[in-house]
Amino acid sequence: MQKITERIAALRGEMKKAGVSAYLIPSADPHLSEYTPAHWQARKYFSGFTGSAGMLAVTETKSGLWTDGRYFIQAERELSGTGIRLFRMGVKHVPSCPEFLKGELAPGQTVGLDGSLFSAADVKKLRLLLAEKDLNIKSVDLVPAVWPDRPPIPRTRAFLHDAKYAGRTCAQKLDAVRKELRKRGADGQIYGRLDCVAWLMNLRADDVEDSPFALAYAAVFPDAAFLFIDRTRVPDDAAENLRQNGVTLLGYGEVREFLRSIPGRKAVLADPAGINCELFSILEHNPGVTVKEGPDLVTELKSIKNETEIRGIREAHVRDGCAMIAGFAALDEMLAKGEPATECTVCTLLKEARARQAGNRGVSFATIAAYRENAAMMHYSPKPDACRPLEKGGFLLVDSGGQYPDGTTDITRTFALGPVTREEKEWYTRVLKSHIALATAVFLEGSTGGNLDVLCREPLWKHGMDYRCGTGHGVGMFGSVHEGPQNIRPRDRTVFRKGMTITNEPGVYVDGKFGIRTENLMLVDGAFENEYGRFLKFETVTLFPIDTAPVLPGLLTDAELAWLNDYNRHVRETLAPLLSGRERAWLERRTKPLTRGQAGLT
Repeated sequence: MQKITERIAALRGEMKKAGVSAYLIPSADPHLSEYTPAHWQARKYFSGFTGSAGMLAVTETKSGLWTDGRYFIQAERELSGTGIRLFRMGVKHVPSCPEFLKGELAPGQTVGLDGSLFSAADVKKLRLLLAEKDLNIKSVDLVPAVWPDRPPIPRTRAFLHDAKYAGRTCAQKLDAVRKELRKRGADGQIYGRLDCVAWLMNLRADDVEDSPFALAYAAVFPDAAFLFIDRTRVPDDAAENLRQNGVTLLGYGEVREFLRSIPGRKAVLADPAGINCELFSILEHNPGVTVKEGPDLVTELKSIKNETEIRGIREAHVRDGCAMIAGFAALDEMLAKGEPATECTVCTLLKEARARQAGNRGVSFATIAAYRENAAMMHYSPKPDACRPLEKGGFLLVDSGGQYPDGTTDITRTFALGPVTREEKEWYTRVLKSHIALATAVFLEGSTGGNLDVLCREPLWKHGMDYRCGTGHGVGMFGSVHEGPQNIRPRDRTVFRKGMTITNEPGVYVDGKFGIRTENLMLVDGAFENEYGRFLKFETVTLFPIDTAPVLPGLLTDAELAWLNDYNRHVRETLAPLLSGRERAWLERRTKPLTRGQAGLT
């Protein structure tokens, strides 16, 4: 941990030169991405914490890191010996980052941050909170001076995402955006989120690990559209396609000057939560621009999947289910023969199995293969030098996904590799009950993610258990594995609409003992309509068996037991014709109906 302390010391030296008494380093890039290229992983570099979400704050004498419940256990281990204090977000009596800063700094002192790595909304909120103690904010990038071997900015080759998968051409999507702009009395909008730019332009690349995105910005106006990207990486066919769809290519670094020089009197719609503070500030200081705060229109448009996308998502899950079966059939055979296997073995088997599927473009995130107590860390990812061997007993939790041109997948299963305890079986069954409660929900149109979250947690709340994360998230179409605006979490206010995708992933995580999660991707569909309004329901599109070995049938209602057997039967009937030999036999074994008389593993 000496490297971390040395890096923090070097950072403090730059803070002194810049005249700031504290410095904030988030988990973000200029596009506010969840998963960032290595060039912008400064929070990891200065703290040693490898999770995807967190904020590092460094003062003249102290340092702290804030992260959410997915990473409490992981962060505690990774920060050990660094001198960085872990602050568990959302836990009672734990101060927030602004509260910590107000407690440590004196009136008149300054907090430094790189404005290109924070959303305009976050900086505005932070400024108001710090002003309560007369603290200032200064936008300054201190990282380059103290990160000598910093990885370069990626510039992989861009490629088109064909309309046969996307369902609409770039020009059709631009027309949809312009229609929404007119509704809101706006002349244009700037897009910084990589998933939005990718969807709007039908363009992909490999700049972000496991997410098919190109570092780029976009802008849409009534009579013009612009893509800001390193033009040398756009092949001729893609450039010509964009031109034919009415898009002008400009350099990636030209976005700032473009915003400064937008001509005429224009009302530009901007989402303060979706554009970085630096660009938002440039817009605000353009005398010819009136900034209208409002939603990111592309985020809203792409959340509703069209019929072509829905068909593709279903087809991608068929191939992905076959890949999962191939991987786990191979793993089961290894364990049965007594061959050595580790958590990393699981990651390799699944990656190789997906690579054999038509159109596969890799995984959609780093596979979580967590055995026994490692699964209590929600986003644990095994490393080759610290991979736990698998045994014939206990739970193995595997969360993985694949990228295909017709869909992005995300699935979690918890397997009993042999005998498990009565406690483990009870919690496994209760998690399954929670999963089924959401999967079978019928709800009135207008319901939000917050409304639906209660349905999933209630079977666990009855027994004094909860999980410190959301219940579900949107998934992109050959995009990011996490895409909004739809989410299922306690205070989410996004209204669910037909055509949205959402995961269903309740879980139980007991530190030092085990972790359990069952996750499927679902599609929002219509149920029926009557005098009370239109009702919606979910269609489960993930195709892979749910392990029945650890289930306690006596804890399930007749309807829940029927759902479990019907789901596994549907998986078998859909995938069996595509499989043979070892893989088909594995599927047949894993989808046998569960009956009341079965006691499960002990």
